[in-house]
Formats: sequence, C-alpha cells, structure tokens
Amino acid sequence: MNKFALLAVVVAGVIAMWVGSGSVAMAQLYGEVGGDITATPEQLEECKQLGIPEFACTQHSILAKKRLTTAQQEGAYGSGTSMVAQTFGELGIYVAALGAIFGGISAAFFAMALRKPKIQKSA
Repeated sequence: MNKFALLAVVVAGVIAMWVGSGSVAMAQLYGEVGGDITATPEQLEECKQLGIPEFACTQHSILAKKRLTTAQQEGAYGSGTSMVAQTFGELGIYVAALGAIFGGISAAFFAMALRKPKIQKSA
C-alpha cells in the first residue's frame, strides 16, 4: 500500500477519534448541564419523583424519563420500545430474513465457484 495513503488514513482516524471523544453522552442524556438553566419548584419535585438528579432537572429530561417509563410498561409496543425486548418476535423475524438473504447470496457464490472450470497446472 502506498505510504502516503496509509499516513492519510491514520491521520484521518486520529482526527475522527479526537473529534468524537467529546462529552456527548451527558449532553444527550441530561440536556445542557451546568448552564444557567433554573428549574421551577414543580419541576424539581417531579424530578425527585422520577429519580432524575437535581443538577440535570430540565423539562427535556422530565419528558424523556416519562417517555421511557411509558415505553417500559406492560403492553406498550411501538415507538420508544426496544427491538431487543423480552420476546423473540420482531427481532427473530429480522434475524431470519437477514440470514436468508445473506445465506442465499453466499449459496449463489458457492454455486458459481463450483461451476467454474478449474485450470490444470502444468508440471
């Protein structure tokens, strides 16, 4: 492989890791942490009931926690529920469909490889 191309790939990887290493998870989970956001006393009480830390008590975190608890209730199906739920249902169908697709493609390649005439090596 070309040394310049290899160096470019390594530099691009280092830059991508540096950019991606920011503290995104806390911001996604709790909104703006440490900003000048002040929660109302009603919001603080609701956060206490939902188990949200006081420093992260915002309207966004309250709504996200309510959405999560609603999705985890018995009989709650649809948006917000995990695909890897307690039942095998949808995930099993997707795995079987992907297995059939990739299995069919690999079987086609194996069949093509068996039909190809083999070249005899001369001694």
